[in-house]
Amino acid sequence: MDKRQFLETVTEQIRYGKVREMISDELENHIEDQKEAFMSDGISEAQSYQKAMEDMGDPVEVGISLDRIHRPKMEWKMILLVLGLSVLGLFFQYVMIKDMGAETYPYNINSQCVNMVIGLAVMMFFCFFDYTRIGLWGKAGAAALLLILLFSYFGGVTINGQRGYLRVGGISVSLRQLIYLYVPFYGGILFSCKNQGRKGFIKSIVWGLLPAMLILKLPDLSTAGSLMIIMMIQICFVTKKGWFGEWKKKMIIVVSSVIGLPAIYYVLFGTEYQKARLFSVFNAAGEGNYQMNTARNLISGSKWIGEGSVNPNGILPTITSNYIVTFVMYYYGILAVIMLLAVLGFFIFKIFKISVHQKNQLGTVIGVGCSLVFAVQIVIYVMVNLTIFPTTAVFLPLFTYGGTGTIVSYALIGILLSIYRYQNVLPQGLKGHLTPAKLSRILINKKIFD
Repeated sequence: MDKRQFLETVTEQIRYGKVREMISDELENHIEDQKEAFMSDGISEAQSYQKAMEDMGDPVEVGISLDRIHRPKMEWKMILLVLGLSVLGLFFQYVMIKDMGAETYPYNINSQCVNMVIGLAVMMFFCFFDYTRIGLWGKAGAAALLLILLFSYFGGVTINGQRGYLRVGGISVSLRQLIYLYVPFYGGILFSCKNQGRKGFIKSIVWGLLPAMLILKLPDLSTAGSLMIIMMIQICFVTKKGWFGEWKKKMIIVVSSVIGLPAIYYVLFGTEYQKARLFSVFNAAGEGNYQMNTARNLISGSKWIGEGSVNPNGILPTITSNYIVTFVMYYYGILAVIMLLAVLGFFIFKIFKISVHQKNQLGTVIGVGCSLVFAVQIVIYVMVNLTIFPTTAVFLPLFTYGGTGTIVSYALIGILLSIYRYQNVLPQGLKGHLTPAKLSRILINKKIFD
């Protein structure tokens, strides 16, 4: 059997077509290295080739061993966790709609069921989607979202006194939630700026500032601030890994100072209303903070188990969107909230685990960004519910009522599942994972177990 036949036999055993060429090239390099080593010992070229292939073992067995490793994998535990959280979120929505009544909460639970089904379908689409394309289309995808955001100033609509919505075929799309899809594209932008030194670092800062500054014009300080925190942490993450050179400490200091730009913009250029909204952070219990004071009243009357003891008259008008945790604490008890937060904490742990355990650098930076979206949203939501932060527009992924936010959350989860699914598969346009050292370990392990 010659080298070509050996390689063809190995790759025939591999079911996932995208990795066959990569594995064939790596095997060929490995055979050539072994051949050179044997020839240096005085063995002829033909005999060296034959001996190198014999050392690798039976090509069918080698191919089967590589097929077990280099094929897509499903993270079923994560999918089950997401399904469980989705059902729990739907249950809370049903209970709250039922208890609050149509006058207080004029929404239809059937609509949220439809949102969840569409979201799950979107999640599975992205799960089977090659996430590396997001990295390759990073700047194009980010630019498209920025153009949509810019268009909202001219063709957008206002709902309940808030700007930042688009009408698409009679469906309202919230740009406040849609813009979070910018984060995975931003991961691709960071990857494209790798090894460009200060130039790459500055470009990364600019691409991070653009969506935040546009969101400020809606105006929406909380979303702009959240985006800045997420993307600046992404920059710090890759800076720490040396993507932009050796001056890491200076870069991280610059990034940290940039995070406060949305608040500075409000102070310098915001309207009086916007400034008052910002400074309410330091006067949380004052007049005009009815929702926050009502939430504190409900929390103070909560019990460890069961419904609270205070009269819930004047219930929070946004309790079923902005104050779900407060609702659970008052109606089910402090212990129920602790259990809910534990589950959400476990969810955050799982998605970060998927991200940071990737050997592919693009997968890691995109995954960390998607994970940060959930972590920042959940942390801010809980802080608002515990009245540590002042009342603002917040979103609890998989729990809050709404179409755009629900579907965007599932899309980001789908991207994380895709990163896990293709972690051992050759990403398009990137180096593969079958290094000579790894190939040697595979062959050694096969011989040991044989």
